[in-house]
Amino acid sequence: MGMFKRGPVLVVEDEPSIRELLCDAFEQEGLEVVAASEGEQAIRIAKDRRPALVVLDMGLPLLDGAEVADAIRDAYGDSVPFVVVTASRRIEDAAARIGAARYFTKPFDVPELVRAVRAALETPPPVSETASVEPAR
Repeated sequence: MGMFKRGPVLVVEDEPSIRELLCDAFEQEGLEVVAASEGEQAIRIAKDRRPALVVLDMGLPLLDGAEVADAIRDAYGDSVPFVVVTASRRIEDAAARIGAARYFTKPFDVPELVRAVRAALETPPPVSETASVEPAR
């Protein structure tokens, strides 16, 4: 099955061991990966190159995950899906607020997370992303 989304998977996680684990798992799946350890860095990376998908830790220092999601949505609308990971038990509220495709509570099952990312990448983009624009008359 072909991939619909173009661009890298952006992993935003402040804990180095988890960030490396996720990056390695996605790279083993043949996915291009870029990583950020905090929110400002994630926003800079995303604005420089549109990610195909963002794996986002909601509990980041300085800017939290919701602020990062808002900035990426401001840049790209709903065309970039999010998969949320967090240590918080209140993840459902946070994930719903940003419109996450899936969410996982730490500790999570890495193969299951990889499957969720693959599924989100293979979902056709929203109609607005592929619709042709009528020329102005």
